[in-house]
Amino acid sequence: MAKKLTTEEILKMSRANKADQSDTAPAEPAAGAAAPAEDSAPAKEPAKPAAAPKGAADIMAAIRAKGAGGAEASSGKPEAKPAAAAAPKSPADIMAAIRGKGAGAAPAAAKPAAKKATAEASAGNLPPVGEMLAQLKAGKKPAAVEAPAKPTLKLPTRPAPKVAPQPTRRAFLLDVLLSPFALAWTVLAATTGAWVLMLARFMFPNMIVEPPTSFKIGPPSDFPLGTVSTKYTAANGIWIVHTNQYKGKDLIYVLASVCTHLGCTPSWLEGEQKFKCPCHGSGFYINGMNFEGPAPRPLERVGVALSSDGTLEVDKSVKFQEEKGQWEDAKSFVDGSIA
Repeated sequence: MAKKLTTEEILKMSRANKADQSDTAPAEPAAGAAAPAEDSAPAKEPAKPAAAPKGAADIMAAIRAKGAGGAEASSGKPEAKPAAAAAPKSPADIMAAIRGKGAGAAPAAAKPAAKKATAEASAGNLPPVGEMLAQLKAGKKPAAVEAPAKPTLKLPTRPAPKVAPQPTRRAFLLDVLLSPFALAWTVLAATTGAWVLMLARFMFPNMIVEPPTSFKIGPPSDFPLGTVSTKYTAANGIWIVHTNQYKGKDLIYVLASVCTHLGCTPSWLEGEQKFKCPCHGSGFYINGMNFEGPAPRPLERVGVALSSDGTLEVDKSVKFQEEKGQWEDAKSFVDGSIA
């Protein structure tokens, strides 16, 4: 069955047929045909150009007519028509017939072989079509086409990141303690603690620790006649006096070291045998009587007694004033004759 031609192949054949018909030169004999006889009849006049074929049937009729006409021209005599040639099976056969190469069966047949070789050469290492079909019928997959190896591109590798050394525990603690954040919190905590301590101190009143009001000062023999002991003046604020100048009696008594003017502490002047106040100049004799300065009254005595163990015991909680006649109280003195 003849292969159905495409529109493009038909147009190419039509253009080739028109070119052959417009050529007025006599057709050359085919390569395999015999030379015309000398006694052949004169050549026929060239026929008028036929109309352009309009379809595949007209093209096939023109091809057959041309093949027959070429044979008659080569012999010079009308001969019996040869057996009908086989219908062309490919566009290459049709093109060879149109060009008038009657003996070009071999070249026409060679062209598809050349095209096939070219196609196989261009396909690379593909197996023949027949072999591929046989493999498909046998249930085998045809060998894969070996594609040309692609050049491998070496991408630049990124260098490995540098790993920082892990800090030790001591370094971490130093970094934390010496950081500005930690220092700021330390200062804030210290300031807050100081304010809390100051508030606590403010909430408690001042407390004066005073020595006990009752204490022992030693035996009477430690205080000879005509002397004033300042041993307990700084610690307890008293003078121990042993004298016989108060009404001619030998007495041991204890005077408070507080000026009766404004409460200053007078000093005992051994060379002058008197108590002298440094604030306003008040003066007192050894027996405690005031004699100069603004002091309005004598010094005050405190309680003194002989304890069971033979020592003198002072009681500052009890005071005796001379202007009130309290110096006559037995608790305000001890007999000096026992010393």
